[in-house]
Amino acid sequence: MNTNHFPSDAKLLHVDNTTVPFFSYVQEGIEYISFDTSLCVPPEPMVNAMIALELLDSPHKKVVMINHRSPIGLLAKVQPFYDIDVTELEGGKLQLIFSYKEGMSDKVDLSQKQCAG
Repeated sequence: MNTNHFPSDAKLLHVDNTTVPFFSYVQEGIEYISFDTSLCVPPEPMVNAMIALELLDSPHKKVVMINHRSPIGLLAKVQPFYDIDVTELEGGKLQLIFSYKEGMSDKVDLSQKQCAG
């Protein structure tokens, strides 16, 4: 996995049931939980993202996902519940940063981790 998108002080984070390594780092008082699914095929990006979003339980955390394209199925499920910033990276990959949304993030159903189609 290419960790170029994560800071050098990022630490490996053990998270059950993921298919890619997760990393954790802190910047300006915010804990970032990051992973790269850009080399994965469906349903791995959605499964890993939904597991990561389960860890997003306060405004002091963010989830960073690197993917090879926009995860349309994932966004359809979770977009109303999180603030999501999307940035195109070199090589056409996307970086999605999910932020906790007060009054909304606690209402999301993350139990269904597969894409419907």
